Amino acid sequence: MRRRIWIAAVTVVAMSGAAAAADIAALERQLEEARNAAPIVVEPFVAVSKPAQYFGNYEARKDMVYKSGEQMHFYAEPKNLVFPKDAKGVYKPSFAVDLEVTAADGKTMKQPNFAQFKLDSRSRIQDLYLNLDVALTGAPAGKYKVKFTIRDQNSKKTADFAKEVTMK
Repeated sequence: MRRRIWIAAVTVVAMSGAAAAADIAALERQLEEARNAAPIVVEPFVAVSKPAQYFGNYEARKDMVYKSGEQMHFYAEPKNLVFPKDAKGVYKPSFAVDLEVTAADGKTMKQPNFAQFKLDSRSRIQDLYLNLDVALTGAPAGKYKVKFTIRDQNSKKTADFAKEVTMK
């Protein structure tokens, strides 16, 4: 009798595990649909003391004051990019980042396609981060706006994210 009860308990646990896995798969599909419909969000976006080595591995910079030519490091986590799958089931995220720097006097320097990314993956990438490095070599002292625009290559979605910096 005890053996039958134990076998029944194992069967119930195995069936509940399969049901939980199906529930998780359904939730992941719904989350992917929601991300595809939502606008791109870039958060956190921070100036950092050095480039991150992995997702979430960043230390915010103490201030936004730089010397001319000093490397500015920025950490960003873009969310809600579109990750289509090809016929083989490989995810094909693709996006570009444009750079625009505007001085206090309104003069602007633009660099389209400052960075481009194609990240083929057999699994959906859940945690995506960017290290973006900029140096304003020869820039006169003053305030500048460093603006990035992320453009999803698989949709029409874009997002701007910017920081004000001061050059000494």
